[in-house]
Amino acid sequence: MDNAAIQNVVLDDADECARFIDQHRSEIAEGRYDLRIEKDLVRTLSDEDLLLLARSCPSSRQTIALVVKSPAVLEFLACDSSSDVREAAGDNTRTPSGTLEKLADDPSSSVRMAAASNANTPESTLEKLSRDSINYVRWGVANNERTPAAVLKSLAKDLDGHVRREAKNNPNCPKPGLFARLMGRS
Repeated sequence: MDNAAIQNVVLDDADECARFIDQHRSEIAEGRYDLRIEKDLVRTLSDEDLLLLARSCPSSRQTIALVVKSPAVLEFLACDSSSDVREAAGDNTRTPSGTLEKLADDPSSSVRMAAASNANTPESTLEKLSRDSINYVRWGVANNERTPAAVLKSLAKDLDGHVRREAKNNPNCPKPGLFARLMGRS
């Protein structure tokens, strides 16, 4: 469809948004409208409406990914062509662990970092991400309070100082014994 034929619509009222979607459902599905909605509106829409917008309205995808609660919508958005949308899905605390496992293999390091920082990411995936070549992905693992102690212990010896510090500051990181601290072997 020609971009000139697409109408951009910004909606900021819940009733207006619901009414517009009901009246123009088929046109939205055909790509005639690109709705942009605010975070507060995401919470007022049904999963069916959110999936419609996620499929048909590029301007709403990132906002929806940040705050939606529906696992089905999050799974759909985690496969989006935009790394910003996939990153937002990785940041969402409601993203299912299976979806986060997929995001951990994403070619975009910012998406992998989002997965590394998410509390729903499985321990085995956090362990894998702790060996990522990008330091801020490892930092995301070090920052995650669900990261296993053994992984944090390894990250506390990371070559990157920011990763080391973050791992050592994680409450789950094993602390060296008194003797080791006295001898300066922390």
